[in-house]
Amino acid sequence: MNIKVFRIDDRLIHGQIVTAWIAQAEAKQIVVIDDLAAKDTLQQSLLQMATPKNINLKILNVADGIAFLKSDEGNDNTLLLVRGPKQALMIIDECTGVESINVGNINMKKGKKKILDNVWVDEDEVKDLKELGTKVEVEVRAVPNDHKQNLIDLL
Repeated sequence: MNIKVFRIDDRLIHGQIVTAWIAQAEAKQIVVIDDLAAKDTLQQSLLQMATPKNINLKILNVADGIAFLKSDEGNDNTLLLVRGPKQALMIIDECTGVESINVGNINMKKGKKKILDNVWVDEDEVKDLKELGTKVEVEVRAVPNDHKQNLIDLL
């Protein structure tokens, strides 16, 4: 598999993914690695409905996703999506060739600090993002033609 875009977005698949990021990645497949989505058949159905018909979609829990990343020998351009920094940190060491993680959206919740309009983080997420930043570039932008910002610098 050729991971062209590795993205943290707690919305997973939505309009920006379909209209912009699939094209940016020239993706033939989307791999969602998320424990919640992997066990929720309703969410799986919604993600499948949001995915264009010509794009292969895999929805895996974190353990199965890591095994898939280790074993897949295909060369399909892939858009890899995870819900949050913790999942990205668990996965990043298995993603050969990935030099950057895009942060698209981390929603506001009570107790979180606003970094940008689309990025709100708690202490654990800051810790995970900073650790990710020691391994790869962690950049933030909603769509590919937005100005890329280094998220670690904004923390």
